[in-house]
Amino acid sequence: MNPTRKQDEIFEYVTSWCKAAHDFVHRKVDRWKLLEDLYHNRRELNAWSGAPVPSTQSRVGLGKRSTPGKDRWQADIVVSPSYIVDNWTDRAYQAIFNGPEWLTILPKDRQVTVSDDIQFPTSYKLQELLLSRLEEGRIHIRIYEALQQLILYGTVYAKIFWYSKGVTRCQWFHQSLEVVENREKIYDCPVIQVIPLDRMLLDWSATHNDVQRHSGIGHRVDKTYEYVVDQFEKGVYNFNRDEFDARWKKAAQENARSDSELAHDPDSDYLEGDEIRKLTLWEWHGSVPTKDGPKECVCTLITERGSDTPEDGILVRVTEGPVLWSGMRPFVSAQYTPLPGPLGMGAVESNLDLIHSISQFVSQSQDNARLTANSQLIVRRGSSAARQISTDSDVVYPGKVWTVDDPADIQPFPPLHFPQQEVNFLIEYLNDLLEKRTGITETTLGTLGGAKTATEAHILQQAGMASFGTRTDLFARSFLEPLGSIALSMLQQFLLDDQTITVRNAAGKDVPLVVSAAEIQSGGYKVVATLTRQDASRIAKAQSIERVLPTLVRFQPVLAQEGIQISFSEMIKRYLELLGIDGTERVLTRLPAEATERIMSEAGETSAGGVNREQGRPHGLVERGGPMGDEPTDANAVAQLLQMQSLSATA
Repeated sequence: MNPTRKQDEIFEYVTSWCKAAHDFVHRKVDRWKLLEDLYHNRRELNAWSGAPVPSTQSRVGLGKRSTPGKDRWQADIVVSPSYIVDNWTDRAYQAIFNGPEWLTILPKDRQVTVSDDIQFPTSYKLQELLLSRLEEGRIHIRIYEALQQLILYGTVYAKIFWYSKGVTRCQWFHQSLEVVENREKIYDCPVIQVIPLDRMLLDWSATHNDVQRHSGIGHRVDKTYEYVVDQFEKGVYNFNRDEFDARWKKAAQENARSDSELAHDPDSDYLEGDEIRKLTLWEWHGSVPTKDGPKECVCTLITERGSDTPEDGILVRVTEGPVLWSGMRPFVSAQYTPLPGPLGMGAVESNLDLIHSISQFVSQSQDNARLTANSQLIVRRGSSAARQISTDSDVVYPGKVWTVDDPADIQPFPPLHFPQQEVNFLIEYLNDLLEKRTGITETTLGTLGGAKTATEAHILQQAGMASFGTRTDLFARSFLEPLGSIALSMLQQFLLDDQTITVRNAAGKDVPLVVSAAEIQSGGYKVVATLTRQDASRIAKAQSIERVLPTLVRFQPVLAQEGIQISFSEMIKRYLELLGIDGTERVLTRLPAEATERIMSEAGETSAGGVNREQGRPHGLVERGGPMGDEPTDANAVAQLLQMQSLSATA
């Protein structure tokens, strides 16, 4: 096929797809903008059903208004759902990052590894390398942003890309007193970028949220003219350079407004000092239908900034195949409440009816307080009191003196019998209903409620964590694990040299460890979230092993008479696996024969002479940190206990 004709067919298909995807997402923006305004408390109650009020003009309650106070005196209190989002986000974040090894790399099968190091196998080295590079890309704050967007909007999409940046380091060479310059990389890591939903290009016909099986996925991003030129120079963009230069090289600077509505500061638009010329890039990853079947490729189109269609743009990149060697698209997604489609339902959207009703009744209660606290008068038309009120612009204040011709000219307004008690009961009922829907109660918030026994508090806590644990597990499986797999494939694709990481040895000291290029490139591995390996059932089984160990010790002599021996090392290995501690071969190591004989002889002396008097006071576990970090977790305590036993045995 003629390359020009093939390029035209790709351009026609991709532009049509992106235009439909943009229109699909655009229909959702008003709903998302409402959720964002409610979270930041930027939407007044009277504007709930109307157009959003700009943040610089919108105030809640007794704030700034565009109309006089006497014409619009009603309260506009909105009960912000931010506490729902923040509580879920904080708890999910703590559950995910419950230790330094929040991601675990496991071999896909029993393969021959390049490294023969028993203490630090290849999978462990890759795991530490992956975690350190993700930390370099500020993974913690990116995951927190993803959790916020997930719970607020019900859906989160993120893109993973490789970011590399080098600087020139200068130092003195003391022998010749010359300055030596060395090139050094300060960034060389995968970065996770959470993309606002209104900038995404989604498969509107999909019935699931697995982006790897969608017909395509993409996003729009604003970049400078110089950035595009640099991509042409690097060879990333490989089409229509002349057409691009003819259209934009000498084009006048237009300070166009960004069309982004979510996570956008309107004060950044139309700045006089902004001389940076920006364009909109439409990046698309998907399958293009051809005569030989669908072909996976990556396309990039460029349009004017703020354009709502790519049809008037220029195609600047087409790749023959996926951008990653692993074949995966560099996107991940998750849904709070999964729905059959690319978008899910959030914790706030499904409760907007209750939030609106509570806000309305609270505002009405404040209106009643204003009506009863501020005097209302009945004044005879044409009287001196009426003329005085007109002169003072209807101002009534405590201690005001009225001059009247007849005391009957002013009479108090009949009292209003507002059902305040019934409204308070209704507000309390709606709040209880909102707690049941969201699972955010006084117990989960950590605030003091009524007096409860320890058993009641434990039962309430377990019940409150049920739905939270389920959704956090779904997020870990649908977002974190694909993210880790894509990031690992990027390490294998972009790291060409040996890498040095810092690990903790058996003595609890941080030591450097080299990961060779052969170890990085070889073998197949899968990435799992440690959270999914520490569910309640596994921890309950581990606790059962703790309780049964003393009983097994008493049965050991009886079993020995029947020729049966209990392997406590296997029990401990099983215990560690249930706690989610991987690499038991590094935790439990074989002792030399001499050390084993010495331990057996000391055990015999202790049993013959009673308690070993030389044994001192046991050290407190994880008081000064353990082999797995400074976190005072059960797993860290067990690891430190085993380490102390090993050191005391070899001393």
